Amino acid sequence: MHRPWHAFYPPGLSPKGHYPAEPLWRFVERAAQARPGKPAVVEQGRALAYGEFWQRVRRGAGWIREAGAAAGDRVLLRIGNRADFVVAYYAALLAGCVVVASSPAIGERERDEQRQDAMPALEMEGGPGEGRPLGPVAGELAVLQYTSGTTGSPMGAMMTHQNLVANALQNARWFGWGADEVNLAILPLCHTWGMCVCMNSTFAVGGTLVVAERFDESETFSLVARHKATVLYGSATMFHRLLDGPRGPLDSLRHVKAGAMLSQGDLKARWDARYPHAPMQQGYGLTEASPECHNNPPQRHKAGSVGLPIQDTDCRIVDGEVQLKGPQVTAGYWNRPDATRDAFDGGWLRTGDVGSMDEEGYLTILDRKKDMLKFRGYTVSPNAVEDCLLRHPAVREAVVVGRPDPREGEIPVAFVVLRDRGCEAHLADHCRARLAPYEVPREYLVIDEIPKNHVGKPLRRVLRGRLGGG
Repeated sequence: MHRPWHAFYPPGLSPKGHYPAEPLWRFVERAAQARPGKPAVVEQGRALAYGEFWQRVRRGAGWIREAGAAAGDRVLLRIGNRADFVVAYYAALLAGCVVVASSPAIGERERDEQRQDAMPALEMEGGPGEGRPLGPVAGELAVLQYTSGTTGSPMGAMMTHQNLVANALQNARWFGWGADEVNLAILPLCHTWGMCVCMNSTFAVGGTLVVAERFDESETFSLVARHKATVLYGSATMFHRLLDGPRGPLDSLRHVKAGAMLSQGDLKARWDARYPHAPMQQGYGLTEASPECHNNPPQRHKAGSVGLPIQDTDCRIVDGEVQLKGPQVTAGYWNRPDATRDAFDGGWLRTGDVGSMDEEGYLTILDRKKDMLKFRGYTVSPNAVEDCLLRHPAVREAVVVGRPDPREGEIPVAFVVLRDRGCEAHLADHCRARLAPYEVPREYLVIDEIPKNHVGKPLRRVLRGRLGGG
């Protein structure tokens, strides 16, 4: 297979990496042995050093086993961004159990679906108690990570210890992280992106994790300054909110990355102009890839692209669809053999995303296959229309969905959140000047907030429901 992207990797990074065949919790154990007094987790100004962190994990693993969870059993964690979550996560893994990280923000229906599918032996809404310190218990499967459910019933992606070890190291190596990293975890740790890039990657290099239970603009500025944070990952919406106010003190940041939305308009340009010392990185990932698979090289960013396949990751385009292979790609879906067969083709993950790759291997995501609209026989990419709308200075957020129509197919409708009310009449002119006639939305609905899931992805099905389209 021809891999042109290897020539454009960050300086000194080999296309091939070594991923030790060890359980994920070994990151914490190793850091505790090397730096027992160094802060591992910081919550509300209280630091938990690596040595005590590891002891709490060991005692928590003993408590989990004493509570009746055997090796291979699922342990459901319904804990917010707190030190309790971090301890419970690694304790369950050390006990040989499989973590089901469920967001406290989801509704009872979705939570019941997860319970019925995973059949957990134990559910936890706080940190584990203290049991007899437990030695390691072998187990291959580490996490059942339920997809966000933006389009239907969630499915549990089966993440092995090896998947998670590989992706934690892939992320850290791509950006050259070291033990001096201080990662401000605003992303939900119960979600695969926060779990990997905030938590696992930080402990892989022996860094410090600062947990924030929720996002607040002024508190984010304060936490970065107080702890001299070097890493800040978050949703595009979060970064727009940080930019809409006055410039805050973010001088210590080195690694900044936005996700959760395909269309980000001028977000990177705005961020880089205000904080040139910490330019915004853009990449691509999905739950089934644990989740990172693409990143722009920090020294060679291409506008509009999500970057290159990361270490040991292959990418191909088949009939317009992005397909992936690598050590971080999961084994399939829990209890869903049919869905697993549909999603995997000879070891390749069929992402369901529409994309293109240039001659250097840079990937551009054009849209989600399932979100494409058919209007008057034409295929309309909501992503392209949203990107156009986001380039209007008055538009803060935009999501385009289809209104079902028996004659026209799916009529493009734009939901927009405005910085300044009163410009709605100009949006049609803005789009007509930049889009093909069939791409221009036929309706512009101004709302106060785009409904999103717990990681900031727009809930298109909710917006379609408002139109009567389910």
